[in-house]
Amino acid sequence: MGFEFRYRTASAVAFVCSILAVSSAGAQVVVRGFLYDDATGRPIAGTVMLVDPASDAPVVHVVTDSSGQFQLQARANTYQLAAVHPGYKSVLSAPIRFQDGERLTVRIPVAEAGDPTNKIGVMEHVRPQASLKAAETSRANADGGFASRKAAGIGLQYTHADFDKTNYESLGQFLQSVPGLRVADPRSASTMAMTRSSATMTSTVVPRPSDCHVGWFVDGHRMDLPGRTDPLTDGLASMSLDAIEAVEVFRGLSETPAQFADPDLRCGVVAVWSRR
Repeated sequence: MGFEFRYRTASAVAFVCSILAVSSAGAQVVVRGFLYDDATGRPIAGTVMLVDPASDAPVVHVVTDSSGQFQLQARANTYQLAAVHPGYKSVLSAPIRFQDGERLTVRIPVAEAGDPTNKIGVMEHVRPQASLKAAETSRANADGGFASRKAAGIGLQYTHADFDKTNYESLGQFLQSVPGLRVADPRSASTMAMTRSSATMTSTVVPRPSDCHVGWFVDGHRMDLPGRTDPLTDGLASMSLDAIEAVEVFRGLSETPAQFADPDLRCGVVAVWSRR
């Protein structure tokens, strides 16, 4: 699924946004995701909105958190997805028809100069046939799985209570303290590698990231791209711990639960559960 873009000055759209009040009463459509800098792949703070294509006016808007995450709710209708950041060109998608019960998870690039190299990426698209209630039940089951895995000793689990015991601010910094995980640069997820592999769980030899890919999941959805470094996924290391509820680390295929065990992830997985 792809989107066409139009661009405007960020200041003009931001001005319109500043005079609008968010109205999500009776919302049936959910759009969420991440806003990031197209050049660096780093999460970026900004404003994301749904725009009425008939009037060119924002219907609902939200300011992202420090990790670039956002969530919008609105009634079923046709909208354009827009994003702005001071000093950057704004992004406006083609019109999208949303129906009751539809949920869309996207990652949105914004560029400081020129058009973004990357397009809006669709990470998840829940069609109306799968209701929001079913999606929420799935999320609840996934969170319940966290507690079950922790009780069973499957992998390593850390909650916000564990984060509060440290002086770390970002996910990458915290992961430096996790046994079995090597962090060369706490600002870059691609520099992280497991010191235990699926072939030899007692080995202290650290596989190179290019030879042994580590998977990254956020709220149960895979974020990394198999076979290559994804700038947005790389930026997950900079996620603020304040935006994270829990983290799970599975140090090899034998530790990884079935829901995270994609065939290419023999070296392990980092699963992040965001705060809601």
